[in-house]
Amino acid sequence: MTAEEIRLKRSKRRRVIILLPAFVLVLVIGLFTARPALNAVKAWQARRHAAKVFAYIDNANWLEARKEAFAAYQLRPTEPQSVRAIARFLSRTRQPDALEFWQQLEKLTPLTREDRQDEAAIAIVSGETSRAEIAVQALLESKGADPAGWLLAAQLAIQKGAADDAMSALGKVFNDTNATEQQQLQAALLELALASGSEAIDARATDAWSRIEKISRGKSAAALDALVLLARRALSGQKSASGSASSSEEPTARREASLQPGGAYAPVGGQMSVVDLQHALEAHPLAKAPQKLIALDLVEHVDASRRDELIAQGIAQLKNGDANDLFALATWLNSKKEFEKTVEAIPLEKALLGRELFLQYLDALGGLERWGEIKQLLEGDRYPLDPVVQGMYLARCSAQLGEKAAAENNWQRALEAAAGDPGKMITLGDYAEKNGIVDVAQSAFDNAAIQSPKLRLAQQGRLRLAQRSGDTGKIHAVLADMLKIWPNDDAVQNDEGYTRLLLLGSSSERGARSDQQGESSELLAPSSDLQTPSSELRAPNSELQALNELEQLAAKLVQKNPRSLPHRTFLALARLKQNRAADALSVYENITVARGALTPSALAVHAAVLAVNGKTEEAKSEVEQIKIDNLLPEERALVEQLTKTNH
Repeated sequence: MTAEEIRLKRSKRRRVIILLPAFVLVLVIGLFTARPALNAVKAWQARRHAAKVFAYIDNANWLEARKEAFAAYQLRPTEPQSVRAIARFLSRTRQPDALEFWQQLEKLTPLTREDRQDEAAIAIVSGETSRAEIAVQALLESKGADPAGWLLAAQLAIQKGAADDAMSALGKVFNDTNATEQQQLQAALLELALASGSEAIDARATDAWSRIEKISRGKSAAALDALVLLARRALSGQKSASGSASSSEEPTARREASLQPGGAYAPVGGQMSVVDLQHALEAHPLAKAPQKLIALDLVEHVDASRRDELIAQGIAQLKNGDANDLFALATWLNSKKEFEKTVEAIPLEKALLGRELFLQYLDALGGLERWGEIKQLLEGDRYPLDPVVQGMYLARCSAQLGEKAAAENNWQRALEAAAGDPGKMITLGDYAEKNGIVDVAQSAFDNAAIQSPKLRLAQQGRLRLAQRSGDTGKIHAVLADMLKIWPNDDAVQNDEGYTRLLLLGSSSERGARSDQQGESSELLAPSSDLQTPSSELRAPNSELQALNELEQLAAKLVQKNPRSLPHRTFLALARLKQNRAADALSVYENITVARGALTPSALAVHAAVLAVNGKTEEAKSEVEQIKIDNLLPEERALVEQLTKTNH
């Protein structure tokens, strides 16, 4: 090799020696920095998705918010904003799973005030009292406790049965000059929830309605909401007077009555006139189609003879409107059973403008029993529907057309399409229950409860179906499951204890009563079976212990919320089963309850208590108010002799 070749070879070797370590160094650095860089990119992308979630939530676009929330979380489950996004979405859509994500977020970063508000709200809705207490306490202890925090504190206090604490919290809202009209309105509605006091006309109800009327005189969105509340109260008042609706259907049409024999129902007074409400709704600058239609309902309320004229007026005003106007019109007409007018005012081409409008159109066709047309529309894919909704509607059409096998197949397809989505299962269960398809409804609610045990709607669906069966054992089994999930929920504690009390020794007690009554002609007089001394009708020790425990639970619940009639009914029945007739009667002293609270169960227990205390005629009078078929078997047994005498 020449000298030049040797020099070049050495130079090349030196370059390799220098570049090789540098390459190795770059490779090592890359290995250590690539993953953090990738994570940083994913975190940035997750934050972008999360920002979209918050924007969609503000605009109530729940479908897109759901997509973006899950996309953000899948990209980076440890990014605080992605966790916050999915927690907020689940909270605002009232899904109990949100609590797990709030707990996860708190481990990553301190929760903001808005986070705490959402956490407290979903904890209250889900019956998670301990979690709600922690969140509310954090809100109130932070600097500058605001009306939103006091509203949540009031809701929590109401849930716990602490009426005085609730009113104290509401007072903070009423007296806070920074509280918005919407917050003032929410506080007034919560005050109404507490309005079941011991006076003939509850001062709280009067105060709440006066606040709502004051708010209604403004021009804001809250004022419009207040006007709608007052209008619905006026409209439902007509129904209550005629007996076609109860306060359980329309809480704002509350009536109060003393639970005494022959007690009268006195209306809660003080409200704007119907004409004033009508003019205020029509003149409000933010009023849209739904409010204008309520104004027409108020005119009909005053003069029912103008019904046809007003329906024609409503159609003329809105038939050329946008999809929202047409939806309001269709809903209004269908609610009045004017199905033919719905189809005439909103032809198919317009009905296809929106999903909800299309469903109202289908409901109108169903009201006209044009099932063949509905089936053709659903199968023709003129408007693509969710497979669950399509399956439900097709199942109903097939059933109405006498196609039993097709109906069963469509229900099954709907169940399969809803699999894995508790929300869709609830929708399917509600629809099946409404149409009397109990097995499908049961399957839907059970599946939803398995997927999301803390989903209240799923458990309530299971409970309704159990109640529909009239089987006390099934009802108690569902309530026992609910009590495991919500052990501190007073309502669940009460109902589980009450049904367990009904089941406790029910068969043996009925047999004992039958043996003891014999040829006696006296009807549940003081010497009757329900007042037989315990020495003559002795229950097993385990049963006596259970009775004592249930009586103590009922007494504790009454102490927490003395105004609750269900709690007092539970306590009265416990003492009745302990053969403490006088003590059972004393439970009803100085109590005034809302008309809707006078359920068949409450009346049956009260009648039985009156009877064993020798107030037979008063007991008979109460039994006459009961629809016996609405009672559970064990409750019917309480008033069996009274009903026989009445008939």
